[in-house]
Amino acid sequence: MPKRAYRISDYRIDQERLETLLGPLESKVMKTIWSAPDKNVTVREIYGKMRRDGQVAYTTVMSTMGTLHKKGLLQRKVAKGRGGLYYVYWPSLGREGFERSAVYQILDSLTRNFGDSVASYLTLKATDSDKEKLRALSKSLARTKKTVK
Repeated sequence: MPKRAYRISDYRIDQERLETLLGPLESKVMKTIWSAPDKNVTVREIYGKMRRDGQVAYTTVMSTMGTLHKKGLLQRKVAKGRGGLYYVYWPSLGREGFERSAVYQILDSLTRNFGDSVASYLTLKATDSDKEKLRALSKSLARTKKTVK
């Protein structure tokens, strides 16, 4: 059963990169999965890579991957091996797709709630040192205005 795309529910403004959207361990697990040559991975494989970098328990990695599955960031299926049944996981989105989706959701929310302030900030930020960018933005806005009428 396909999971829905990850919906941003928290944004930690005081953190960096992925940690603004996910907890530190969730971020580390996702980075490890995204960097794996084969995107179909097991808990044991991710645990093996993560324990080299520091102390982390197998069960912690297992529960984190389960949480990421519930959030829709990981897909999984049951596989059968010598030791019995286990899950094989893969990311619902690549890292770039996840980041694009997050930026879209956050900017969409900001625009819905604080439209004029967001537009003003983005206009000033994008054009503060480049008159050519300002001209291009003005033309783009004029074209958009014509299609909205």
